[in-house]
Amino acid sequence: MAPRLSALILAAGFSSRMGELKALLPLGGGTMLAQAVSLFRDCGIGDIVVVTGHRAAEIGAVATAAGARLAHNPRYAAGMYGSIRAGAGLLADRCDGFFLLPVDIPLVRRGTVRLLVRSFAAAPALLCSPVFAGRSGHPPLLHADLIPAILAEEQCEGGLRALLAGVEATHPDRVREVPVADAHIHIDLDTPDDYLDGCLRFERRGIPSMAECQAILEHLHPMPAKGLAHGRAVAEVAAALAGAVNRHGGLSLDLELCRVGGWLHDIAKGQPRHEAEGERWLNELGFARVGAIVGAHRDLPWTAGMPVGEREIVHLADKLVRGSRLVTVETRFVEKLELFRDDPEAVRAIERRYRQAMQLAVAVETAMGQPLATIAGMAAGTCSA
Repeated sequence: MAPRLSALILAAGFSSRMGELKALLPLGGGTMLAQAVSLFRDCGIGDIVVVTGHRAAEIGAVATAAGARLAHNPRYAAGMYGSIRAGAGLLADRCDGFFLLPVDIPLVRRGTVRLLVRSFAAAPALLCSPVFAGRSGHPPLLHADLIPAILAEEQCEGGLRALLAGVEATHPDRVREVPVADAHIHIDLDTPDDYLDGCLRFERRGIPSMAECQAILEHLHPMPAKGLAHGRAVAEVAAALAGAVNRHGGLSLDLELCRVGGWLHDIAKGQPRHEAEGERWLNELGFARVGAIVGAHRDLPWTAGMPVGEREIVHLADKLVRGSRLVTVETRFVEKLELFRDDPEAVRAIERRYRQAMQLAVAVETAMGQPLATIAGMAAGTCSA
Protein backbone atom coordinates (compact mmCIF):
# COMPACT_ATOMS: atom_id res chain seq x y z
CA MET A 1 0.00 0.00 0.00
CA ALA A 2 1.12 3.54 -0.71
CA PRO A 3 2.19 5.38 2.45
CA ARG A 4 -0.15 7.98 3.92
CA LEU A 5 1.77 11.23 3.75
CA SER A 6 1.04 14.69 5.10
CA ALA A 7 2.79 18.06 4.84
CA LEU A 8 3.46 20.60 7.55
CA ILE A 9 4.05 24.20 6.42
CA LEU A 10 5.41 26.61 9.02
CA ALA A 11 4.03 30.14 8.63
CA ALA A 12 3.92 31.52 12.18
CA GLY A 13 6.89 33.90 12.27
CA PHE A 14 7.19 37.69 12.33
CA SER A 15 9.01 38.05 8.94
CA SER A 16 11.13 40.72 10.63
CA ARG A 17 14.01 40.62 8.13
CA MET A 18 11.65 40.84 5.16
CA GLY A 19 9.72 43.80 6.53
CA GLU A 20 6.50 42.32 5.14
CA LEU A 21 4.62 39.14 5.93
CA LYS A 22 6.50 36.59 3.82
CA ALA A 23 3.66 34.10 3.51
CA LEU A 24 1.45 36.64 1.75
CA LEU A 25 3.99 38.07 -0.70
CA PRO A 26 3.04 37.52 -4.38
CA LEU A 27 4.61 34.56 -6.15
CA GLY A 28 3.53 32.88 -9.35
CA GLY A 29 0.06 34.32 -9.56
CA GLY A 30 -0.66 33.60 -5.91
CA THR A 31 1.28 33.94 -2.68
CA MET A 32 4.32 32.23 -1.22
CA LEU A 33 1.99 30.29 1.08
CA ALA A 34 -0.33 29.25 -1.75
CA GLN A 35 2.70 28.12 -3.75
CA ALA A 36 3.93 25.98 -0.83
CA VAL A 37 0.49 24.38 -0.45
CA SER A 38 0.17 23.69 -4.19
CA LEU A 39 3.64 22.11 -4.22
CA PHE A 40 2.37 19.26 -2.06
CA ARG A 41 -1.15 19.20 -3.44
CA ASP A 42 0.17 18.72 -6.99
CA CYS A 43 2.27 15.79 -5.77
CA GLY A 44 -0.72 13.96 -4.36
CA ILE A 45 -0.28 14.97 -0.71
CA GLY A 46 -3.86 15.52 0.39
CA ASP A 47 -3.40 16.35 4.07
CA ILE A 48 -1.61 19.69 4.42
CA VAL A 49 -1.38 21.57 7.71
CA VAL A 50 -0.35 25.23 7.90
CA VAL A 51 0.86 26.45 11.30
CA THR A 52 -0.11 30.04 12.07
CA GLY A 53 1.08 32.47 14.73
CA HIS A 54 1.71 36.14 13.92
CA ARG A 55 -1.29 37.63 12.04
CA ALA A 56 -2.99 34.26 12.21
CA ALA A 57 -6.30 35.37 10.73
CA GLU A 58 -4.72 36.57 7.47
CA ILE A 59 -2.49 33.53 7.11
CA GLY A 60 -5.33 31.20 8.01
CA ALA A 61 -7.66 32.66 5.39
CA VAL A 62 -5.14 32.06 2.59
CA ALA A 63 -4.30 28.58 3.86
CA THR A 64 -7.95 27.57 4.11
CA ALA A 65 -8.70 28.90 0.64
CA ALA A 66 -5.84 26.76 -0.67
CA GLY A 67 -7.34 23.66 0.95
CA ALA A 68 -5.07 23.28 3.98
CA ARG A 69 -5.94 22.57 7.60
CA LEU A 70 -4.82 24.97 10.31
CA ALA A 71 -2.82 24.59 13.50
CA HIS A 72 -2.05 27.56 15.72
CA ASN A 73 1.09 28.13 17.77
CA PRO A 74 0.23 30.65 20.51
CA ARG A 75 3.91 30.77 21.53
CA TYR A 76 5.21 31.59 18.06
CA ALA A 77 7.50 34.29 19.47
CA ALA A 78 9.51 31.58 21.24
CA GLY A 79 10.76 30.06 17.98
CA MET A 80 10.05 27.49 15.28
CA TYR A 81 10.08 24.34 17.39
CA GLY A 82 6.77 25.26 19.01
CA SER A 83 5.22 25.51 15.54
CA ILE A 84 6.54 22.07 14.63
CA ARG A 85 4.99 20.67 17.80
CA ALA A 86 1.66 22.41 17.12
CA GLY A 87 1.48 20.95 13.64
CA ALA A 88 2.77 17.50 14.57
CA GLY A 89 0.04 17.23 17.19
CA LEU A 90 -2.58 17.34 14.43
CA LEU A 91 -0.80 14.68 12.38
CA ALA A 92 -0.63 11.90 15.00
CA ASP A 93 -2.43 8.74 13.85
CA ARG A 94 -3.28 10.32 10.48
CA CYS A 95 -0.12 9.59 8.49
CA ASP A 96 2.89 7.34 8.05
CA GLY A 97 5.19 10.28 7.39
CA PHE A 98 5.15 14.02 6.86
CA PHE A 99 7.05 16.71 5.01
CA LEU A 100 8.27 19.77 6.87
CA LEU A 101 8.62 23.08 4.97
CA PRO A 102 9.07 26.66 6.21
CA VAL A 103 6.89 28.97 4.13
CA ASP A 104 9.90 31.06 3.08
CA ILE A 105 11.34 28.12 1.10
CA PRO A 106 8.60 28.00 -1.56
CA LEU A 107 10.67 27.34 -4.70
CA VAL A 108 11.20 23.61 -4.18
CA ARG A 109 10.31 21.73 -7.35
CA ARG A 110 7.62 19.09 -7.53
CA GLY A 111 10.16 16.60 -8.83
CA THR A 112 12.02 16.85 -5.52
CA VAL A 113 8.90 15.97 -3.54
CA ARG A 114 8.16 13.07 -5.90
CA LEU A 115 11.66 11.64 -5.47
CA LEU A 116 11.29 11.76 -1.68
CA VAL A 117 7.87 10.10 -1.86
CA ARG A 118 9.28 7.36 -4.07
CA SER A 119 12.20 6.76 -1.72
CA PHE A 120 9.96 6.61 1.35
CA ALA A 121 7.47 4.30 -0.36
CA ALA A 122 10.24 1.89 -1.35
CA ALA A 123 11.57 1.57 2.22
CA PRO A 124 10.21 3.92 4.92
CA ALA A 125 13.04 5.63 6.81
CA LEU A 126 12.91 7.76 9.93
CA LEU A 127 14.33 10.62 7.87
CA CYS A 128 14.59 11.15 4.11
CA SER A 129 16.55 14.31 3.28
CA PRO A 130 16.87 15.83 -0.20
CA VAL A 131 20.51 16.45 -1.08
CA PHE A 132 21.92 18.77 -3.73
CA ALA A 133 25.58 19.71 -4.24
CA GLY A 134 26.53 17.69 -1.17
CA ARG A 135 24.18 19.50 1.23
CA SER A 136 20.81 18.48 2.58
CA GLY A 137 17.91 20.90 2.45
CA HIS A 138 14.12 21.23 2.58
CA PRO A 139 11.68 19.63 2.78
CA PRO A 140 12.78 16.66 4.89
CA LEU A 141 10.33 13.75 5.00
CA LEU A 142 9.97 12.48 8.59
CA HIS A 143 8.49 9.18 9.67
CA ALA A 144 5.43 9.41 11.92
CA ASP A 145 7.39 7.41 14.52
CA LEU A 146 9.19 10.68 15.31
CA ILE A 147 6.01 12.52 16.31
CA PRO A 148 5.98 11.28 19.94
CA ALA A 149 9.58 12.46 20.39
CA ILE A 150 8.70 15.87 18.91
CA LEU A 151 5.68 16.24 21.20
CA ALA A 152 7.61 15.08 24.27
CA GLU A 153 9.94 18.11 24.28
CA GLU A 154 8.11 21.38 24.85
CA GLN A 155 11.23 23.36 23.98
CA CYS A 156 13.94 21.15 22.52
CA GLU A 157 17.39 22.68 22.95
CA GLY A 158 18.82 23.09 19.47
CA GLY A 159 15.38 22.67 17.91
CA LEU A 160 14.47 20.07 15.32
CA ARG A 161 18.03 20.06 13.97
CA ALA A 162 19.26 18.66 17.29
CA LEU A 163 16.50 16.07 17.40
CA LEU A 164 17.29 14.88 13.88
CA ALA A 165 21.01 14.81 14.66
CA GLY A 166 20.15 12.43 17.47
CA VAL A 167 18.21 10.24 15.04
CA GLU A 168 21.18 10.16 12.68
CA ALA A 169 23.49 9.19 15.53
CA THR A 170 21.30 6.45 17.02
CA HIS A 171 19.62 5.06 13.88
CA PRO A 172 22.00 5.68 10.98
CA ASP A 173 20.49 2.75 9.09
CA ARG A 174 17.11 4.51 9.07
CA VAL A 175 18.37 7.83 7.72
CA ARG A 176 18.48 8.30 3.94
CA GLU A 177 19.91 10.98 1.70
CA VAL A 178 17.96 11.35 -1.54
CA PRO A 179 19.90 13.01 -4.41
CA VAL A 180 17.84 15.67 -6.21
CA ALA A 181 18.47 18.13 -9.05
CA ASP A 182 17.11 21.14 -7.23
CA ALA A 183 19.17 24.07 -5.95
CA HIS A 184 15.96 25.52 -4.52
CA ILE A 185 16.04 23.18 -1.53
CA HIS A 186 18.63 25.65 -0.15
CA ILE A 187 16.93 28.91 -1.19
CA ASP A 188 15.43 30.80 1.75
CA LEU A 189 13.50 33.97 0.80
CA ASP A 190 14.29 35.80 4.02
CA THR A 191 15.07 39.38 2.88
CA PRO A 192 13.79 41.74 0.15
CA ASP A 193 16.82 40.92 -2.01
CA ASP A 194 16.19 37.19 -1.51
CA TYR A 195 12.59 37.72 -2.54
CA LEU A 196 13.48 39.54 -5.78
CA ASP A 197 15.95 36.80 -6.65
CA GLY A 198 13.33 34.19 -5.79
CA CYS A 199 10.79 35.74 -8.16
CA LEU A 200 13.33 35.52 -11.00
CA ARG A 201 14.14 31.92 -10.10
CA PHE A 202 10.44 31.06 -10.05
CA GLU A 203 9.99 32.34 -13.61
CA ARG A 204 12.87 30.12 -14.78
CA ARG A 205 12.03 27.07 -12.67
CA GLY A 206 11.38 24.95 -15.80
CA ILE A 207 15.05 25.28 -16.84
CA PRO A 208 17.76 23.49 -14.82
CA SER A 209 20.98 25.31 -14.06
CA MET A 210 24.22 23.74 -15.24
CA ALA A 211 24.79 22.48 -11.68
CA GLU A 212 21.34 20.90 -11.69
CA CYS A 213 22.08 19.30 -15.07
CA GLN A 214 25.22 17.85 -13.52
CA ALA A 215 23.15 16.36 -10.69
CA ILE A 216 20.69 14.84 -13.16
CA LEU A 217 23.45 13.20 -15.16
CA GLU A 218 25.48 12.06 -12.15
CA HIS A 219 22.78 10.83 -9.78
CA LEU A 220 19.36 10.53 -11.41
CA HIS A 221 19.84 9.50 -15.04
CA PRO A 222 23.54 8.68 -15.59
CA MET A 223 24.85 8.50 -19.14
CA PRO A 224 27.92 6.75 -20.59
CA ALA A 225 31.00 8.84 -21.31
CA LYS A 226 30.35 8.97 -25.06
CA GLY A 227 26.83 10.22 -24.51
CA LEU A 228 28.05 12.90 -22.12
CA ALA A 229 30.69 14.05 -24.63
CA HIS A 230 28.08 14.26 -27.39
CA GLY A 231 25.72 16.22 -25.15
CA ARG A 232 28.41 18.71 -24.17
CA ALA A 233 29.32 19.28 -27.81
CA VAL A 234 25.71 19.80 -28.87
CA ALA A 235 25.26 22.18 -25.92
CA GLU A 236 28.12 24.42 -27.01
CA VAL A 237 27.12 24.43 -30.67
CA ALA A 238 23.53 25.27 -29.73
CA ALA A 239 24.65 28.16 -27.50
CA ALA A 240 26.95 29.47 -30.25
CA LEU A 241 24.17 29.35 -32.85
CA ALA A 242 21.69 31.06 -30.52
CA GLY A 243 24.21 33.78 -29.69
CA ALA A 244 24.84 34.47 -33.38
CA VAL A 245 21.09 34.64 -34.12
CA ASN A 246 20.61 37.08 -31.26
CA ARG A 247 23.45 39.33 -32.39
CA HIS A 248 22.48 39.49 -36.05
CA GLY A 249 18.74 38.97 -35.97
CA GLY A 250 17.95 41.00 -32.88
CA LEU A 251 16.20 38.08 -31.21
CA SER A 252 16.32 37.13 -27.55
CA LEU A 253 16.85 33.39 -27.63
CA ASP A 254 17.67 31.96 -24.21
CA LEU A 255 21.29 30.78 -24.46
CA GLU A 256 21.12 28.86 -21.19
CA LEU A 257 18.00 27.01 -22.33
CA CYS A 258 19.77 26.10 -25.58
CA ARG A 259 22.83 24.95 -23.68
CA VAL A 260 21.03 22.72 -21.18
CA GLY A 261 18.68 21.45 -23.90
CA GLY A 262 21.69 20.36 -25.90
CA TRP A 263 23.38 18.80 -22.88
CA LEU A 264 20.31 16.76 -21.92
CA HIS A 265 18.81 15.99 -25.33
CA ASP A 266 19.93 12.33 -25.33
CA ILE A 267 19.32 11.73 -21.62
CA ALA A 268 17.15 8.66 -22.34
CA LYS A 269 19.26 7.29 -25.20
CA GLY A 270 18.78 3.53 -25.41
CA GLN A 271 15.16 3.67 -24.25
CA PRO A 272 12.30 3.07 -26.71
CA ARG A 273 11.31 6.43 -28.25
CA HIS A 274 14.09 7.97 -26.23
CA GLU A 275 13.13 11.55 -27.06
CA ALA A 276 9.64 11.13 -25.57
CA GLU A 277 11.00 9.24 -22.58
CA GLY A 278 13.60 11.94 -21.95
CA GLU A 279 10.87 14.58 -22.05
CA ARG A 280 8.83 12.56 -19.55
CA TRP A 281 11.79 12.21 -17.17
CA LEU A 282 12.48 15.94 -17.24
CA ASN A 283 8.82 16.83 -16.79
CA GLU A 284 8.71 14.62 -13.69
CA LEU A 285 11.68 16.52 -12.27
CA GLY A 286 9.95 19.87 -12.92
CA PHE A 287 11.92 20.92 -16.02
CA ALA A 288 9.10 21.20 -18.55
CA ARG A 289 10.71 23.89 -20.70
CA VAL A 290 13.81 21.88 -21.43
CA GLY A 291 11.71 18.72 -21.60
CA ALA A 292 9.83 20.14 -24.59
CA ILE A 293 13.14 20.68 -26.39
CA VAL A 294 14.35 17.16 -25.63
CA GLY A 295 11.06 15.74 -26.90
CA ALA A 296 11.52 17.46 -30.28
CA HIS A 297 15.21 16.81 -30.94
CA ARG A 298 14.49 13.85 -33.25
CA ASP A 299 11.20 14.73 -34.97
CA LEU A 300 10.69 18.47 -35.06
CA PRO A 301 7.21 19.97 -35.68
CA TRP A 302 8.63 22.72 -37.90
CA THR A 303 8.31 23.70 -41.56
CA ALA A 304 10.01 26.38 -43.63
CA GLY A 305 8.67 29.82 -42.82
CA MET A 306 7.99 29.08 -39.16
CA PRO A 307 9.98 31.02 -36.51
CA VAL A 308 13.27 29.68 -35.20
CA GLY A 309 13.42 29.29 -31.44
CA GLU A 310 15.46 27.40 -28.86
CA ARG A 311 13.82 24.10 -29.82
CA GLU A 312 14.88 24.48 -33.44
CA ILE A 313 18.40 25.58 -32.50
CA VAL A 314 19.01 22.48 -30.37
CA HIS A 315 17.51 20.23 -33.04
CA LEU A 316 19.89 21.61 -35.66
CA ALA A 317 22.89 21.56 -33.33
CA ASP A 318 22.34 17.83 -32.80
CA LYS A 319 22.55 17.34 -36.57
CA LEU A 320 25.89 19.17 -36.66
CA VAL A 321 27.62 16.90 -34.15
CA ARG A 322 28.60 13.27 -34.59
CA GLY A 323 29.94 11.87 -31.35
CA SER A 324 31.75 14.92 -30.04
CA ARG A 325 33.02 16.16 -33.41
CA LEU A 326 31.53 18.71 -35.80
CA VAL A 327 30.12 17.51 -39.13
CA THR A 328 27.92 19.00 -41.82
CA VAL A 329 24.22 18.28 -42.06
CA GLU A 330 24.90 16.53 -45.37
CA THR A 331 27.53 14.25 -43.83
CA ARG A 332 25.30 13.32 -40.92
CA PHE A 333 22.37 12.28 -43.12
CA VAL A 334 24.35 10.62 -45.90
CA GLU A 335 25.84 8.34 -43.25
CA LYS A 336 22.36 7.56 -41.92
CA LEU A 337 21.06 6.78 -45.40
CA GLU A 338 23.95 4.44 -46.05
CA LEU A 339 23.46 2.70 -42.72
CA PHE A 340 19.76 2.01 -43.36
CA ARG A 341 19.85 1.61 -47.15
CA ASP A 342 18.19 -1.84 -46.97
CA ASP A 343 15.23 -0.55 -44.95
CA PRO A 344 12.89 1.42 -47.27
CA GLU A 345 10.69 2.74 -44.47
CA ALA A 346 13.69 3.99 -42.50
CA VAL A 347 15.14 5.58 -45.64
CA ARG A 348 11.91 7.51 -46.24
CA ALA A 349 11.93 8.81 -42.65
CA ILE A 350 15.60 9.81 -42.91
CA GLU A 351 15.03 11.59 -46.22
CA ARG A 352 12.13 13.54 -44.69
CA ARG A 353 14.28 14.60 -41.72
CA TYR A 354 17.13 15.44 -44.11
CA ARG A 355 14.95 17.83 -46.14
CA GLN A 356 13.68 19.47 -42.97
CA ALA A 357 17.21 19.82 -41.53
CA MET A 358 18.46 21.49 -44.73
CA GLN A 359 15.54 23.94 -44.68
CA LEU A 360 16.20 24.67 -41.03
CA ALA A 361 19.90 25.19 -41.73
CA VAL A 362 19.02 27.80 -44.35
CA ALA A 363 16.66 29.56 -41.96
CA VAL A 364 19.29 29.66 -39.20
CA GLU A 365 22.03 30.86 -41.57
CA THR A 366 19.71 33.63 -42.72
CA ALA A 367 18.98 34.62 -39.13
CA MET A 368 22.71 34.62 -38.31
CA GLY A 369 23.82 36.38 -41.46
CA GLN A 370 26.69 33.91 -41.89
CA PRO A 371 27.30 30.24 -42.69
CA LEU A 372 26.73 27.51 -40.14
CA ALA A 373 30.35 26.40 -40.52
CA THR A 374 31.60 29.77 -39.25
CA ILE A 375 29.63 29.58 -36.01
CA ALA A 376 30.24 25.86 -35.57
CA GLY A 377 33.94 26.58 -35.92
CA MET A 378 33.70 29.03 -32.99
CA ALA A 379 32.58 26.12 -30.82
CA ALA A 380 35.13 23.68 -32.26
CA GLY A 381 37.58 24.08 -29.42
CA THR A 382 34.93 23.07 -26.92
CA CYS A 383 33.44 20.33 -29.05
CA SER A 384 36.59 18.53 -30.19
CA ALA A 385 37.35 15.27 -28.45
